[in-house]
Amino acid sequence: MKKIIILILSIGISFSTLAQKKELKKAEKLVKSFKTGAAFNALNEQKDAVVGTEYESYYYFLRGKNFFGKSNKNNFDKAVKEFYHVLAIEVKSGQDDYSDKAISYINIINDSYFSEITKALAKTNYIEAGKVYEKYYKTVPERRDVLRMVLYCYQNAKDNDKIAEVLHQLLKLDTGDMSYNATNKHTKRVDEFFKKESRDLAVKRKTHEKPDDLKIETKTRVDYYNSLVRIYHQKGDSEKTLEVLSNAKKEFPAKVKFFEDYAAVVYGTGDKEAYLKSLEEVFALDASNRDLWFNYGVISQDLGKKEKAIEAYDKAIEIDPEYRGAYINKALLILADERDLINELNENLRNKKKYNEIDAKIKEMYSRAIPAFEKANELKPDEGIKATLENLYKSLEKK
Repeated sequence: MKKIIILILSIGISFSTLAQKKELKKAEKLVKSFKTGAAFNALNEQKDAVVGTEYESYYYFLRGKNFFGKSNKNNFDKAVKEFYHVLAIEVKSGQDDYSDKAISYINIINDSYFSEITKALAKTNYIEAGKVYEKYYKTVPERRDVLRMVLYCYQNAKDNDKIAEVLHQLLKLDTGDMSYNATNKHTKRVDEFFKKESRDLAVKRKTHEKPDDLKIETKTRVDYYNSLVRIYHQKGDSEKTLEVLSNAKKEFPAKVKFFEDYAAVVYGTGDKEAYLKSLEEVFALDASNRDLWFNYGVISQDLGKKEKAIEAYDKAIEIDPEYRGAYINKALLILADERDLINELNENLRNKKKYNEIDAKIKEMYSRAIPAFEKANELKPDEGIKATLENLYKSLEKK
């Protein structure tokens, strides 16, 4: 009885398989007749029955052909997806029934895109070329070189909105330090993949050969960030610029330029305290920029942080002993309280002790300012500075 049941079951399976094949053949006739809607209806009815059977790759091949239609470019991305599904199934199963046919269609689709791209580039119509490359990229989202060509086209077209859009995609996808390459058997060109798994799968699918790994320079991602910063800065979008630079700082914590650029954008927002903090981040990496120390002095001075400002000017002078502006600013800052002290002195003419204390402060202030004025005048003689020095000498009873 057990053997009879097995026999009956095996006969049932045979009839079921034959039925599936028969129904798929009917669907194929509809595909060949370009009765797209009817063909999809027929195929959809068979999906549950064929998945996991020997006819699964046949099913997806028919779907790909149906999307392809009469070279229906609007559905090329969908057609390619189905054809790649065919390849994936047959690589896994060891079958080779529809792979060659699927690859032929994939190549036809690729050639169609490249024909349009070539025509657009011949006319230096980079906008059109970029649009076609974007359509092509939808069919091969694993391809690094295609997305970079999209970027190239929009850069030449100077379309900043599209450039920014693509750069964000590249920053999200181009995260490793390797490009996984292989030669396209059809075009004979070397194609680049974001991931090793995608490249290896292409080789298994037999669309590519000669796999090779190529080191990507760090400069690549640095350039992505710099380009985005330039675009958002030109737009006057400080928020977006700072967001990009914040990400760049995290990824490249030793790249001083990102910290300097961040500080410059913060300065443009008018937040002086934040600007000082951002400069301190720069100095933690590289304290050799005299102009940034000068800026730190100016802003500290604006915020009433006198001693911090003087220290900053001293740092600028230490880096560049001929930094005339730092000497002048330092000297003027030292004299910042001169008027208040003189008023206070005049108010205490009858209080000898207080008067002498204030007079000593004034003389100490003048003595401290004189060397900075002298150096500034030495570097570049100036009548105004010379007159100031003469008054200071006179006040200190110097000749």
